[in-house]
Amino acid sequence: MIVALTTFPNDGRKLKNFIQWLIRSWMVTCVNRVNYVKSYYMREGKLKSEQEKILLIKLPKENKDKFSAFFKKNHPYEIPELLFFSPEDVDKAYLERVLAKK
Repeated sequence: MIVALTTFPNDGRKLKNFIQWLIRSWMVTCVNRVNYVKSYYMREGKLKSEQEKILLIKLPKENKDKFSAFFKKNHPYEIPELLFFSPEDVDKAYLERVLAKK
């Protein structure tokens, strides 16, 4: 199992469609959406800020390449943030549920 972390613009309809497609495709097993975070960053020498949403996405390792391709093609940012984490310790019952296709 791996966990992907990303941010998404504050556009509820597009985000809802994006999440629903990921879940219905069986590509990912769970998406947690954290609303209304304020992101600060430097762009073209200027301090910028934007209201965004954070997504924590759980998926089987074998889906990483397929997920990454879909993500990059369908995310609204030109270069979206996409960080992967591979937890060393995952509760066995939860891991079995994540990897089961029901």
